[in-house]
Amino acid sequence: MRKPLPTLGIEKIFNLPYKQEDFKIMHHTPINMPVIEEAHKHDFFMLLVIDKGHGTHSIDFREYKAGPYTVFFLAPGQAHQWRLSENTQGYQVMFSGDFMLHNNQLWPFFAPASIPFLQLNTEEHRQLTIELSLMEKETTANIVQHRLQIVLLLLQHWYMNAHPVETAAASSHLINRFLQLLEKHYAQDSEVSYYAGKLHVTPSYLNQVCKKETGTTAGEYIRERILLEARRMLALTTMDVKEIAWTLGFNDSSYFSRFFKKYSGQAPLDFRRQA
Repeated sequence: MRKPLPTLGIEKIFNLPYKQEDFKIMHHTPINMPVIEEAHKHDFFMLLVIDKGHGTHSIDFREYKAGPYTVFFLAPGQAHQWRLSENTQGYQVMFSGDFMLHNNQLWPFFAPASIPFLQLNTEEHRQLTIELSLMEKETTANIVQHRLQIVLLLLQHWYMNAHPVETAAASSHLINRFLQLLEKHYAQDSEVSYYAGKLHVTPSYLNQVCKKETGTTAGEYIRERILLEARRMLALTTMDVKEIAWTLGFNDSSYFSRFFKKYSGQAPLDFRRQA
């Protein structure tokens, strides 16, 4: 029987001052839920800014160390869980895509397969906490939207300095549009030619631009996105392999199993047991 990964909306967690699915900021002093044992995903974006404390934050099966002046980025659909010290303090900012002023922009830290982590220095952390404090006190939604834009722009500037390769996809208009299309259609279309056609370029050109700017071809982006979703389903649902294969666009579960083992190094059921 299918057990989908729990998906939480902001409106299911809080009573909000604005439109219920839009925005919430929390200042943890200390954090009210230091341990989240069961992985889940959200249908909103989230920033977790740690001022004090330590621990680990697992995002899409990769574990990151949490400590003072660290920022974590979560996009809708990413699976995560954390184990933080009880004295952890900081900010948690949650917002829908509709709440962002430019909701068609692909921020580098929210891009598929990006590094969802940033270590700030003392001055960067000071600037960020000033903006978050002002945002927390504001009650007018329009002003909060603009303050959120400032926060995201500051984080983008620091992120680009810290992760220059990761930002190449977001800075290229073509790759940006390709990754947005991929996020919508990866389970239905796995051919580079499909995305190239939508973007009015040749498959060869799309592969070349992706490879030149990011070191990863369009085909590799497609493959990694399908593998990521397969890992999520295997580890965090009770769907059988045949059902997962069908959901991800594979007509033959045996082919899916060979695909998964070839590129992950494990058979699907071995990965599930280990996860």
